[in-house]
Amino acid sequence: MPPPEEKESTKIKKKCNCLEPVRDNVSDFMDATTIHGFKYLIGNDRTIFEKILWCAVLVASFYTCSLMVKSTWQKWQENPTFIGFGQTPVLLWQIPFPAVTICPGYLLNKESNYTFSFTVDNDNWRVGNASTVCDAYDGTNEDEFLTEFDTMDFSEGQKWEEFLLETTVLRSQFIKNLLFGSKPTSMSPFLSKSVCYSFNMLDRSSILRDVAHLGSDFGNQNSTSCWSFDEGYCKRNESVYPRRARATEVKLEMNLNSELNKVACMGTNEYYIHLHHPGEFPDANNRILIEIKKKNEIIIKPEITITSESLRNLPPSRKKCVFSTERYLQFYKIYTQGNCKLECLANYTLRNCGCVPHELPHTKTAKLCGKFNSTTVECMSEAEGMMDELESGLSKNYLNLPLCKCLPSCNSRNYDAKVKLSNSRKNKTYVTLQFKETEFSVMERKELFGDVDFWASCGGILGLFTGFSTISLAEIAYFLLFRWLFAWIRRLWKIMRPNMLT
Repeated sequence: MPPPEEKESTKIKKKCNCLEPVRDNVSDFMDATTIHGFKYLIGNDRTIFEKILWCAVLVASFYTCSLMVKSTWQKWQENPTFIGFGQTPVLLWQIPFPAVTICPGYLLNKESNYTFSFTVDNDNWRVGNASTVCDAYDGTNEDEFLTEFDTMDFSEGQKWEEFLLETTVLRSQFIKNLLFGSKPTSMSPFLSKSVCYSFNMLDRSSILRDVAHLGSDFGNQNSTSCWSFDEGYCKRNESVYPRRARATEVKLEMNLNSELNKVACMGTNEYYIHLHHPGEFPDANNRILIEIKKKNEIIIKPEITITSESLRNLPPSRKKCVFSTERYLQFYKIYTQGNCKLECLANYTLRNCGCVPHELPHTKTAKLCGKFNSTTVECMSEAEGMMDELESGLSKNYLNLPLCKCLPSCNSRNYDAKVKLSNSRKNKTYVTLQFKETEFSVMERKELFGDVDFWASCGGILGLFTGFSTISLAEIAYFLLFRWLFAWIRRLWKIMRPNMLT
């Protein structure tokens, strides 16, 4: 019987023998791997100081490499696109002529069929309707009466749409002729801060969803044909809508009558023209003042941004834009940054004030904000300011309100304009709109850092600092898994082979 000391030494040897295959495998990997520096950590011919030195070199290399790979990852995630000049210019006929919307500065006309009375109860609804458009009522100081109209319910009896059409300035009162080239064309009423008239804008059914309420007499245009927001026109022909841009002038003769100064609420004796994309509603803050008794020559220059189709599968947060059908809006069928902001403002105002300004999208059951009440006016202004601050990140979202995050459209067409004034014949007011150029350079959003670029950059960094490559991955997999698996299969084969032969 062996002494106890020999038993203990035998146990220790068995334990050491169990670790030997692992140690040998690690040693073989470090000697054979293509990753730089590992082979200097093994071998009896190197001192401990040499091994410590090489260990420090490897740690520094891998640390620097990890920082650069992290930076590359952030760049890939946050800035995978860039905007540069497109290679081919866009021809004039390939883009739509801008929608032209003309709005009078005054809001309601005293020369209308309606008269306003503060004594007859039946006329109260008319005053309430006026409060949705006017900031104050002309010649009235009866504040107690006016504060009743801080909000207005939509109902069939109030005939709000009929009221606006009857009390607004009619198209025939200030627009005499409109020629697109040499052909007379028409304009349809459009509801903004006042009743405006629009030309070449998409039909309401092409812009708005059914849930969005807009009076049946507003926004009716021609139906869209052979055109889509992102793809443009489907074929080269003239019979399309919206109308193509072309070099010929759009001439507008305006008949501005001084008698129209008799307005029923505050406003100005001015006219404004909005140039906007046919698929968007006009921005009330982006307008051109029409000089009365002058010839207003408006030179249009389109600002076009397109996006490469290779970016379509990227999420909007990475490509920093949204295609027209990529994001669902509650009121609009077409996504644009302008439509998104209008919808966002409507929701903020409804949430904070309990009502919506009539010019913003809303449901049929929503209350309209009356502007006779100063508290309601202040609330609407505060809602707009709060939206701007929250969306821009200037203030913290303490109430956890949903953010709109209205990113730019991936394919956008904006229209910049310069106005030249000259004297007109017989002191009449004329407006002409035309393009001076027949082709335009475009800005194109392209892929700056795609998947291939990311892996190529990471491979270059890893190769530079460590010599790491796809072969290195195969080596790690081999020594960590497959070598053990093949050894186990060989041992199993040696055990089973004699039995199979017998």
